[in-house]
Amino acid sequence: MKPHLRSLVPEQISQIPELKGLPAFRAAQLIAWVFEQGVFQWQEMKNLPLTLRQTLREVYDLCALEVETRLVSKEDGTRKFLFKLRDGQTIESVIIPMGDHPTFCISSQVGCAMACSFCATARGGLVRNLEPEEIIDQILMLRRDLQKDPHPHFGHRQPNVVFMGMGEPLDNWDNVEQSLSIMMDNRGLGMSRRKIQISTSGPAEGLQRLIKSNPGIGLTLSLGGTTDESRKKTMPVPGRTGVQEAVDLAAAYARNIGRKATLAWVLIAHQTDSPEQAKQLAALAHRGAFKVNLIPMNRLDDGKLKPSDLEKILAFQKILTNKGIPAFIRASGGQDIAAACGQLRRRRQV
Repeated sequence: MKPHLRSLVPEQISQIPELKGLPAFRAAQLIAWVFEQGVFQWQEMKNLPLTLRQTLREVYDLCALEVETRLVSKEDGTRKFLFKLRDGQTIESVIIPMGDHPTFCISSQVGCAMACSFCATARGGLVRNLEPEEIIDQILMLRRDLQKDPHPHFGHRQPNVVFMGMGEPLDNWDNVEQSLSIMMDNRGLGMSRRKIQISTSGPAEGLQRLIKSNPGIGLTLSLGGTTDESRKKTMPVPGRTGVQEAVDLAAAYARNIGRKATLAWVLIAHQTDSPEQAKQLAALAHRGAFKVNLIPMNRLDDGKLKPSDLEKILAFQKILTNKGIPAFIRASGGQDIAAACGQLRRRRQV
């Protein structure tokens, strides 16, 4: 495959050999088409000379993925996409309506190696990491979808972007970090770091690299258990990093950026919804500047695990709030279109 222009940050694009000897404004025009306009076809770059477009087309790709399936929830307007990559693999992305703005949920890997019991993506294992352009093109594809089919309540509000789709983003840190640079570059996607969130299962090495890089984006740590033993049962691969070590590393990152991190807790009936676990989770949250998101488990097609009932969820939340921990229930949208992570891709594979 040819290299893709959106694997490069704007400054790198301005220095490609194909622009050598041309006026500086040509680089600015090209960068604007690549990121601000987010075009996927060379012929759309109408103010670039035809000869330059032809030269660029011969050397570079401009589209890393295409829409294979697009579904829209009749319940809440969630939009779910199955994208086909240039090598034929597929990934998922979601547009989630969040009041008056959209949230783009994007993937960082094809599949996932974490083997978490509550996640459909885990059923297929890890295929490969996504490249920076495959991450950026997800955002641009979702942005274009909203331009073509506007949501009545969003207006011109910029989206939040969360790395909460397929994959463990900290296991693909080099490519995720490059995509973050593009996202936050004023000549790239021009996004505020406060509008970007990474969700991780908490591998120690990955958290240490995040702390060292210190991009200033938000952090969500998915726990799955309050003790090392219980975490390994729910999240066997992430469980190799001890609970307290993962929490303390997340707390260190939160201190560095001066804002709270989030502890994500999936509520599984008879497994992660006991009062004792709520008390233990509160104790972990007190180790740093944390809030807690309580997420009722999405049903999987094997029927082995079930989400906690509402009474249990509310009781769990009350224990946390009574101990001074901000705790919020985050119900997943798009239940009628398999919008939870990995579900649509899994249905296409089985």
